[in-house]
Amino acid sequence: MGRVWGTRPDEGELAWFYEQNPLRPASVLLARVGGRAVATVAIHFTRMSIAGEALEVGMPLRVATDPAYRGQGIFGRLEAENEERVAALGIRLLLTVPNAASAPVFLGRLGWRRLPSLRLWARVRLRRGRLRGARRVERFAELPARAPSGDRVLRDPAWLNWRFADSPSHYRLLEGDGYAVTGRRGRLGVLACLEGDLLAQAASVAEGALLLASPPPPRRAAYALAGYLPSPRSFALLGKGLAAGQALPSRPHFELGDLDFL
Repeated sequence: MGRVWGTRPDEGELAWFYEQNPLRPASVLLARVGGRAVATVAIHFTRMSIAGEALEVGMPLRVATDPAYRGQGIFGRLEAENEERVAALGIRLLLTVPNAASAPVFLGRLGWRRLPSLRLWARVRLRRGRLRGARRVERFAELPARAPSGDRVLRDPAWLNWRFADSPSHYRLLEGDGYAVTGRRGRLGVLACLEGDLLAQAASVAEGALLLASPPPPRRAAYALAGYLPSPRSFALLGKGLAAGQALPSRPHFELGDLDFL
């Protein structure tokens, strides 16, 4: 990780991300050449609604190959083995947002398919308003149950608290008519996830001059009325079925807090 990205996460962050997901620990494999770690792949697990069914979905994340060992097929072999491993756990569907280096391998020898991309929206954060109908919290307690619908991540308090309250990164958590989470990356604010009618309240507590979001398609009109506009930036989304007859969702959606790199 240090040789690929310039920095290596500390042991606490690695333990949090790989081991403490309340759904199940990530499936992590390493490749070594002459005792030297040269590649790593991880499949993280998320509970989603897919075509109205609650389904555990695998997401390859934090995949990396040492630049000196690229072009040798190491990542492809490692990822294929990990996919077999999670299929044996009963995982039927994989989804991922690839990087430029991994996308050709996923789409080539590994047989993944392109799905509709995730559009990044943005709005200027104006002066802070009042938190009408919402309150800041340190952790989430009980949240209203929601029946599976559409193709989206299903978040319960245990998952939200692991992902945001326990994260090494700082997030601001709101409860009210649903929930909202905001974070910050450099000078940019991030609307990590939102459920219910808390768009204005989330914007009022967010940090950064510009607030980024990935609104679900059914809610884009509400985001537009709240001042968000689609940007030219989008993220590729890929999918692969692991079980016989497992269809790919037509338009799965992730908000920015559902994705590890943001």
